[in-house]
Amino acid sequence: MLSFRIFLQRKYFASAFLFSSFSLIFSTWVVYIPHVAEKLGISEGQLGGALFFVSVGALLIIPVMNRYVDRIGVGRSAFISFSLYAISLYGMFLVSSYLMLCVALFFFGSMGSAFDISINSLTAGIEQETGVNIMSGSHGFWSLGGMTGAALGSFISARFDRPLIHITVLVILLFIIQLMLKNEYINIRTVHHDREEHKKFTISPLLAFAAIGLIVMVSEGAMADWSALYLKKIINVRAGLIGFGYALFSFGMTFGRFSGDFLSGRLGSWTLLRRALALSLAGFLLVLVVSPGWISLTGFFIVGLGFSVVVPEVFRLASRVPGVRTADGVSFIAATANAGFLMGPVVLGFIAELHTLHLSFMALTAFVTVAWTISVVRRKK
Repeated sequence: MLSFRIFLQRKYFASAFLFSSFSLIFSTWVVYIPHVAEKLGISEGQLGGALFFVSVGALLIIPVMNRYVDRIGVGRSAFISFSLYAISLYGMFLVSSYLMLCVALFFFGSMGSAFDISINSLTAGIEQETGVNIMSGSHGFWSLGGMTGAALGSFISARFDRPLIHITVLVILLFIIQLMLKNEYINIRTVHHDREEHKKFTISPLLAFAAIGLIVMVSEGAMADWSALYLKKIINVRAGLIGFGYALFSFGMTFGRFSGDFLSGRLGSWTLLRRALALSLAGFLLVLVVSPGWISLTGFFIVGLGFSVVVPEVFRLASRVPGVRTADGVSFIAATANAGFLMGPVVLGFIAELHTLHLSFMALTAFVTVAWTISVVRRKK
C-alpha cells in the first residue's frame, strides 16, 4: 500500500472517494439482482437480456460525454454524474414490469458510464495539474468500495430484506459525504491542448492503449464470472474454496493499485505496463496447473496483482496523448474497456461450450500474451 498515504490529504481523498461511491452503488445493485428477478418473476434468460441494456446504455452515452465533460469541466461533471448515477439505482427497485426494468437498466448503465468517464477524466486532470500520480490508487478505492459494498450488502439483505431502505440510507450517506468533499474538485476543468499539439496527434498510441485495455478487461470480466466454476470443475477444489480464486484475485488487485502510483513514478508507465503484463502472464500459467490446487489459487492472486495497474496506467497514458483532449482520450479507453468487460464472460462461455473451460483459460493466457507483446513493441517506437 505504498501510495495510500497520499490519500490522507483531503484534496486527493475527495476525488478518490468518488471511485468508492461508484463501486458502493454498483455492488449494492449486484447484491439485489436475485431479489429484483424474483420480484418480477423473470427467468435467468430474461434477466440476461435485461442486463444487456446496461451495456447498451453505457456505450451509447460515451460519444456525448467526451464533449459534455470538456464543456462544463471535469469537476462539475463528476459531481453531476455521481448524483444521477445514485438516483438511477432506484429505477430497478421501483419498476413493475420487465419492459420498465430494461428501461431502468439502460438509464443505470448510461449514468454509470458517464460517471466512469467523468471521474477518470477528473483524476487525469488532477494529475496534470499537481504532478502527483493518483490514478492507480484512485482505482484502488474502487476495489475497496466494491468489497465493502458486496460484504455489507450481503449481510444487510440477508437479515432485513428491505432494499429500498438500504439503498436510501446508502445514497443519503454518499450525498452527505460528497457535499462535504465536492469543493475540493468541483472547479477543476479539463486541460486543453494548443493547435501545435493537434498537428502532432496520431491515432496509433490510443489504439495500442485501447487494445491492451480491451484484453485486460476481457480477462477481468471472465475472472469475475467464471473463476468459481473453473476451480470447481477443472481444478476440483473442495466446496469451501471455490470462491477463493476470485477473492485472491480481488485482493491482488486492491494491493497492487495502492502500489501502482509509486511504481509508475519510479519505473515509468510503459515499463510498469510491460512488467505488470508479464507478471499476469506468469499468473495465468499457474492458473492452468490442474494439480495441486494451491498452485492455481496462487495464480489467481498473481494475475490480480499484475492486472491491478494496467487499466489505471492505460487511462493515464491515454489522457496525455499530444493533441487529444483528456475527455476524448479517457472516453475512448472507457468505450473499449467497458466492451471488453462485458464481452469477456460471453467469449469464455462460448469457448467452454464448444470445448472446455480449461481451454477458455488457455485462450485468456494467449490474449494476455498479445497485450504484453503490444506493450513491448509499442515501447520500442
